[in-house]
This record gives sequence, C-alpha cells and structure tokens, in this order.
Amino acid sequence: MGYTSLVKSFRQDFYPLVCQIPEGRVSTYGALARALGSERAARAVGKMLNENPRPVEVPCHRVVMSDGSLGGYGGGIEEKKRLLEEEGIRIKNGRVKEFEHVVFESFVSDKPLKRLREEQKRVKEKVAVQESGIGFSSVAGVDVSYSNNRAYPALSLWDHENKEEIDVFTTEIDVEFPYIPTFLAFRELPCLLEILEKVEDQPDVVMVDGNGVMHPDGIGLASHLGVETGMATVGVAKSKLCGDLVDEIDREKGKMLSEVRDNGKLIGHALLEGKRAKNPIYVSPGHGVSHDQAVQLVKSYCRYKVPDPIRRAHIEATKRRKKDER
Repeated sequence: MGYTSLVKSFRQDFYPLVCQIPEGRVSTYGALARALGSERAARAVGKMLNENPRPVEVPCHRVVMSDGSLGGYGGGIEEKKRLLEEEGIRIKNGRVKEFEHVVFESFVSDKPLKRLREEQKRVKEKVAVQESGIGFSSVAGVDVSYSNNRAYPALSLWDHENKEEIDVFTTEIDVEFPYIPTFLAFRELPCLLEILEKVEDQPDVVMVDGNGVMHPDGIGLASHLGVETGMATVGVAKSKLCGDLVDEIDREKGKMLSEVRDNGKLIGHALLEGKRAKNPIYVSPGHGVSHDQAVQLVKSYCRYKVPDPIRRAHIEATKRRKKDER
C-alpha cells in the first residue's frame, strides 16, 4: 500500500474499531489508541470520536476514560450517560460501576499506525545526512496553520546571498490525518507538497517547521519531505522529541549552541540565537545536508528565535487562515 493510500485509509480503519465495542460494554481512549498501534494516538482518538460522522451507529458513547469516568461526548454528557444506561451500564458519580468487568479491549486490528511506522523505516533508509556539495542560491521556509481539518500551508522564498524575501506562496487543503506525535509527516507532508507545486523555480534548500533526523525513529517531517522530493531539507523544531544536550544552553555564559546526541550518536543541535530568543530551537538535517551545514544555514537567518523564512511562512499561513475564518 502506497503512502497516499496509507494516509487516506486511516480514518476508514478507525471507526470500524469503535463499532467492535459490544453493547453493554465500554472501552477507553487508550485501548483504541493501542488498537491503532500506538498509545501516542490517544488524543487523536478523542478528536476523531468528536468528529464521528454517524453517532450511535458508530458507538462513540461507549468510549470512556481509563479510570471509568465518562469523559466527553458531542451530544453532551447527560446524553452519553442515558445511552450507556439504556445498554445496561451502571453509572454512579460520573463513573462506570464495576468498570473492570465491563471494559472491552479485545479489538481485532491490523494496527494501521504500525503500517505507517514501517513506511517511516522504509523512507529512513533513503535519508542522506551529508554535505550537499553545492552552494545554496535560494532558500525556502515552510509552515502550516490549521483550522479544524482545513490546512493553510505557506512558503516564503528567499535570495540566500542577500537574505531578502523573493516571494510568498499560500494555499489551502483538506487534511485527513489527525495530529499524532512522531507521525506528523503523515498529516503535514501532503500540505507541503501542495505548496511546493506552486513554486515555479524550486528552492535549493527548504527549512521545515518540524524535525529532521532528530526524531525518535530518525525520520521527521523534514526528512520525509526531502526523500519524497529529492530536495535538500533542514528541520527546525521548537521542542526536543528525543536525545540529550551535550552542553548547557545559557546565553549569559555564552553557551548558545549544543550538540544533541542519542546514545552517543549526533542527531542535531540546540541553538539559541536571535535577540528575542529565551529558549533554544532544535536544528537537524532533513535530507541532503550535513549537521554543520544545517546549523550554519539556520543561524544565518535567526534575527529572532525562529529563522526568517519559517517565521515569514508562519505569518502568511496564519494570515491566510484568519482571512478564511472571517
């Protein structure tokens, strides 16, 4: 199954799982996340349940918290309670009585997130962390703003020698995949591919608001984008998903750059740069660049905490979203 099919089938795989919960039983957000293949998906489970297109028929009212409390429900908590009690579930003080006897976790599932993890492993084998061998004439920054399941990607294109913005591109696209930590590429990559199609003269390197190889599985959004397009890419993230800093970041002591290593392996750098920066950003190669090349590129654009091309893309993506929301 190809990348696009894997993404599009995810929601189609989810709602039949909910339908496996028998009448007179309840399950939990965590159990459904495990059935999908990763406990990291628990919040996404809640979001997809809230977006359930066929309430009652797809019995999302049978999904409760792991401690037996009822949790949320699109139709209101009293309606959820009524539906459960009609099915024989006893509730007291907002919790399912004898929870351990009625909880259902025996889902039959091929764990679609494990399929996606296998896809990540396949892509990872193609990632090249190495000096590109060419100079960069043009640099792009990309970011995506969201409103529910509508995405607003933007790309800011810069002349690298003069550090001047050349052009800005924005678009909008429906997204089918929910946000799940470490699976961001499956939500955001279609958005980035869509915005890159609008650029006639493709940039030499793309800075991505997300991780490159500084990722628990070594394959963040920037790496996905690089392999998919063959472009040089750099990941610039605001939080650290994995690894340990070698040096303490302290502006007053002049410690503004630190290697980040995972089990001794260099996976990126923490960088504190720019006059407004209080916390570091995390820079790692996506594809087709070296660690040093990635750091030097990002540093050259950090007037503020986030490098200018990504900062401008963020501003334009937000502007496009707010215009559409009016």
